Amino acid sequence: MKAIFPVIGLLLLSSFGLRAQSGNAGDSLAVNPPDTLRPVAVKWQPEPKKALMWAIIPGGGQIYNRRWWKAPIVYGATYGMYRVVDYNQGLYRRFKKAYLAKLNDEPHEFTGTTIDNIQTLRNLRDRYDKKTQNAYVYFALLYVLQGIEAYVDAHLQGFDVNEDIGFHVRPVLSVDPVLAQPSFGVGIVIPIGK
Repeated sequence: MKAIFPVIGLLLLSSFGLRAQSGNAGDSLAVNPPDTLRPVAVKWQPEPKKALMWAIIPGGGQIYNRRWWKAPIVYGATYGMYRVVDYNQGLYRRFKKAYLAKLNDEPHEFTGTTIDNIQTLRNLRDRYDKKTQNAYVYFALLYVLQGIEAYVDAHLQGFDVNEDIGFHVRPVLSVDPVLAQPSFGVGIVIPIGK
């Protein structure tokens, strides 16, 4: 702990010494760069194609766009759809196994219940098969949607949003050309350019 104070002191003294040396007007080694050579801070803009490429990994496009708060939403939706697929597929397999056992007159999981019927077991098997297929379609749509969202978000980050964009509603006074009478109304003004 005692060694930190001398190090900090040396750093402060050396920075003051360098500052004093660069300020000498008669020194031939002092270089004052012109104002045009100063680095300009450029705001980072994501590239839409890279965002789409990163969207191959669910949530990757959102992280690439530096919209970190969107990644947990994508992960939650992906996990939720995975659970829906798993749930429906599990029930489909159970009813399929019971249906095949019922066809062979073997005991099954639902033996002695109200659904211990060939027609009912077949209907439940078909219902959960359809729900599983629908869940796969929704899972694929979610995957495509998160990629589209990352692509569009990368495009829109460079979009200039200021007070001049939009429209204004204003009262309008117009004259009827046939009757030559004034009429009041509401007009919409859309600024197109300067």
